[in-house]
Amino acid sequence: MATNATGIAPSATGTPEDNRRVARARNVVIFSGGTSLLGAALLGFVSWPVALTISAVTFGLIALANAPLFQNSTDEQQPEVSSDMLRLLRYSAILDALPQPVLVLDGKDRIELSNAAGTALFGNAIENAHISTIVRAPTALEVLREARHAGEAREAEYSSVTSQGFSGLFYAAPLAGTDDPSSDEMIVMIRDRTEQKKLEKMRTDFIANVSHELRTPLASILGFIETLQGHAKDDPAAQERFFRLMQAQTERMLRLVQDLVSLSALELNERRVPEEKVDLCEVASVVRETMAPVAKAAHGEMVQGPTDCTAEITGDRDQLIQVIQNLSDNALRYGRNSGDEPARVHVSVGFGSELAFENAEKSGDSPDQIAVRAGCQTEDLRYVRVRDEGPGIEKNDLPRLTERFYRIDVERSRATGGTGLGLAIVKHIVGRHRGGILIESAPGRGAAFTCYFPPDVADDLDTSVPQV
Repeated sequence: MATNATGIAPSATGTPEDNRRVARARNVVIFSGGTSLLGAALLGFVSWPVALTISAVTFGLIALANAPLFQNSTDEQQPEVSSDMLRLLRYSAILDALPQPVLVLDGKDRIELSNAAGTALFGNAIENAHISTIVRAPTALEVLREARHAGEAREAEYSSVTSQGFSGLFYAAPLAGTDDPSSDEMIVMIRDRTEQKKLEKMRTDFIANVSHELRTPLASILGFIETLQGHAKDDPAAQERFFRLMQAQTERMLRLVQDLVSLSALELNERRVPEEKVDLCEVASVVRETMAPVAKAAHGEMVQGPTDCTAEITGDRDQLIQVIQNLSDNALRYGRNSGDEPARVHVSVGFGSELAFENAEKSGDSPDQIAVRAGCQTEDLRYVRVRDEGPGIEKNDLPRLTERFYRIDVERSRATGGTGLGLAIVKHIVGRHRGGILIESAPGRGAAFTCYFPPDVADDLDTSVPQV
C-alpha cells in the first residue's frame, strides 16, 4: 500500500468526513514538524536548539506511531480498531507534544482543533468558539485576515486588551493540501512573550533611570574635581569641604545603584511566590529595634504600636523587613511638622481591615479588594502599618507615591539621601506576597502606610486564562 509524506498509509475505508479529518490532522502535523525546525527559528518562535528538539519530538512520534504496537493487529484476541481512529490518535499525540498553542480554524474562524498547549492557555470549552472571543487583540485578528486574503503566512506581535501584561507572537497561515480546497482552514500558533517583553522593558527603564538619576551627582563630582585642580589646590579648608561633598554624592550614587539592582531583582522574581512562614509581629519588633539608633540620629523616635500578637503569613522574611525599614525611613524623613519637632514613627501589626485614621484621604488597594484578589476573608488579612505624626500628604500626590523616582519634595529628598525608589520597592515586595498597600493621609495628623497580606500565598489564584 502506498504511503504519504508522513509514512502513514491513506485510509482505504471510512466516511468522507473521517478522511477529511485525517487529512486535516496530517497536514497540521506536517506543517508543525517542518516549521518547528526551520520556520520557528526563522519567525522568532523559538531558538534553533529548541526548534531542533521540537522537530525531533515530532518526527520521533511519527516513527513511533508507525511501529507495530500501533498498527492494526491480526491477533483474534484483540478487538479491531479503525485505522482512521489510530491515525487521529497519532496526530493528536504529535500536536500535544508541541510546546506552543496550535489551533485549526475553519473558514469562519471558528476553532476546529486545539492541541494540549492551546487548551491549557484558553481552557477546555473552546471548540467551535470564534477566535475573536479568546484572542481579543485587533492586531492579531488583522494578521489572520491578511493571511486568509493573501493565501500565505503572516505574523505579528500583539498585546492583549483583556489579560493585563500579556504579550504574544501571533502566527497564522492557510492550511493547504486538505481534501476540501474550499474549506479555507487556517492554522494559528501563539507564543507567550510576556516575560521576554518584561525583561526588555526592565533593561530599557534601567538605562533611562540610571542615566537620569546619576547625571546630577556625576556633574557635581566633576565640578568638585575641576575646582580642586584649580584655585582650591592649595586651600586645605576648601579641599576638606569638597572632599566631604564628593563623598556624599558618591554615597548617594551607591544607594541609587543598590536600589535599582534590588528593584530589578524583585521584578524578575515577582511571580515566584515565597514559601516560608513569617511572624509579622516578630519582624516588626526586629525592625523597630534596628531603626531606633537611626531614628535617634535623625532626631526622631520609633514608637511601639500594637505588636503583641502572632500574625503569621507565608512570606519572605528579609523582604518583609525591607518593607518596614523603607516605610520607617520615609516616615523619619518626612513625618515631622517642623525642623525642631522629632519625627515619631509608629509601627503596628494587626488583623482585618482596620484603618489608621477616620475621614482621611486614601489611595491604593482597599482591604476588601485585596481579600477578593487573594481569595480569603477580609478578617483573615494581616497587616503591618507604619504611621507618622507629620503634616500629611497632599491629595494630588497620593496616587503617585509608589512610582519610581517620584518625589513630593525633590530637594529635600536628595538632601536627606533619598533615591525615590523606596516605595516602589515596597509595592513590588507586597505584590509578590499577593497583598496590597493602602496609603492614608490626614492633614495635621500624619500619614499611614498599611501593607495588607493574606495568611497564605497561592501559587496561581486564577488558573484560567480564557482571553489573551
